[in-house]
Amino acid sequence: MAERPVAHQLPAAAHEGGGAPASGPESTTGDAGAPPPEPSHAERCRTLVASAHRGALSTLAADPQGYPYGSVASYGLDDRGNPLFFVSLMAEHTQNAIRDARASLLVAEPVPDGADPLASGRATLLGLLSAVDEVDRPGARHRYLAANPTAAYYIDFGDFAFYRLDVQAIRYVGGYGRMSWVDAAAYAAADPDPLAPLAPAIIEHMNADHAEAQVLFCRHLAGRLDTTAATMSAVDRYGFEMTAVSPARRAAIRLGFPEPCTTADEVRRAMIALVADARSRAAGARGAPHPPEAG
Repeated sequence: MAERPVAHQLPAAAHEGGGAPASGPESTTGDAGAPPPEPSHAERCRTLVASAHRGALSTLAADPQGYPYGSVASYGLDDRGNPLFFVSLMAEHTQNAIRDARASLLVAEPVPDGADPLASGRATLLGLLSAVDEVDRPGARHRYLAANPTAAYYIDFGDFAFYRLDVQAIRYVGGYGRMSWVDAAAYAAADPDPLAPLAPAIIEHMNADHAEAQVLFCRHLAGRLDTTAATMSAVDRYGFEMTAVSPARRAAIRLGFPEPCTTADEVRRAMIALVADARSRAAGARGAPHPPEAG
């Protein structure tokens, strides 16, 4: 069996500014010193799974025996992030789980139009799929309906039952170069990012109204002085990510907030502070003596 690679093997053009998209830890930078804070992979998984309500549920088929059987399934979450399903007893995945409880749920981030789907995050939760105890049924019902209100018309059907995937392991892929196995206990203890529901609006606003500020960030807070354009690609409680464009290449940039943010107003105030910092550094750079030109 061939040894598993530990990193992507990029063509030479990617290292020479040939246009390959930059992503992953190697292209994430911040101000000089410690790397900017960012969510753990456990937090990223918990946020991703909490932000969606359906995924690809895979069970082991009874007939033909042992083959992976995939189906689309809606879910809610219990307080440890374990998916809760409301499934028909007639469904293949339910009958499969009755015979063999091993199962997985794949949840993927939405892919914007025209974007590379493999650059988006996804998490595969592996565990044991079994019926929810009767004493826990009211709680499961409440959580499932909160995530899937359109299920109200069949929530009391007698041939349906609540099942829980007791997560044992998680494989996280956050795009090119960002991946790991996530400890199930760390996932259960993690909190979904409070900015996740607000992120699309924050990103849209920053890209539409504050493009110049992002160029300042890249030039004077991230040290990418040749940046000519920049767009925000992600934001979370700890900071945000941008794609910086220069004549030579595209690069992924991450900057941290002065303090974690949990509301849109806190993000606004953090951005104002970062703009002031970037402008101050830009003014200092203009006032500094210029080095002699080469040649």
